[in-house]
Amino acid sequence: MDNEFLSIEDEQEMPEQVWSADQTEEPGSVHWSTDAQQELPKSTITVEASGLSKTFRLQGEVIQAVDEVSFAFTEGQFVAILGPSGCGKSTLLYLLAGLDKPTSGELMIDGVDVKRLSGRQEYRFRRQKLGFVFQSFHLIPSLTALENVMLPMELKGGMTNAALRERARTLLGQVGIDDSRHNHKPGKLSGGQKQRVAIARALANNPRVILADEPTGNVDSNTGKRIVQLFKQLAEQGRTVIVVTHDCSIASIADVRMKMEDGRITVMENYQPPANQKPLVLKKKGRKR
Repeated sequence: MDNEFLSIEDEQEMPEQVWSADQTEEPGSVHWSTDAQQELPKSTITVEASGLSKTFRLQGEVIQAVDEVSFAFTEGQFVAILGPSGCGKSTLLYLLAGLDKPTSGELMIDGVDVKRLSGRQEYRFRRQKLGFVFQSFHLIPSLTALENVMLPMELKGGMTNAALRERARTLLGQVGIDDSRHNHKPGKLSGGQKQRVAIARALANNPRVILADEPTGNVDSNTGKRIVQLFKQLAEQGRTVIVVTHDCSIASIADVRMKMEDGRITVMENYQPPANQKPLVLKKKGRKR
């Protein structure tokens, strides 16, 4: 990859508003510290969950998919969510993305109270605030790589066709897709190329938060390493990157490693809560509800 990603501050802001009239302020800044003697620079909280839970019924049984999880992540953080299959990590990611509704608890994404959104507000929220990368890519097969990246910008509006194409070309170049592949449809791309196009699409509307569900699960190991470095670079440029993964190479370079079991957070490695927040209370395994 010859090009570096533009930081959020360097990219042009788009005018669309998502939140309601009483949510006009951007989230405040807090100090993060490693101990009482050393404070880290101020960082804006972009993802904040408090007592977040999700339950559903399966054949008459109540399943606690996510069980009162709490955390706060800031701009520039790379977070890996780990745990065995069925532990609730993908359900948690879908809650963060606004693709599913929590049963209880609070969730703020870049200053937006996600639980208060409904209908078109939810669509605008996802287009503006989030970029989501799926394990199975979910590119539209009838569109070229360039058109797939342009689509979120077209849906959002406010840009000329020429500007859409130029930004899409720039993003594809930044993720390592050369010009000769821009007009190829997904069926003509390798798994690694599809995933990089999907990452470019996730960046189209310049979101502060990137969410990814097993992004290296359907690519070879060498391509996986490149994708891991892409996510690391995105975090270094000021975005919050949260990845659900079984991939040890992602976990090894993440700033925070959050381990889940039975819907609960059991371990938070390298987690530094904001100074004005209460410490996380991790639930003990096997607690009855």
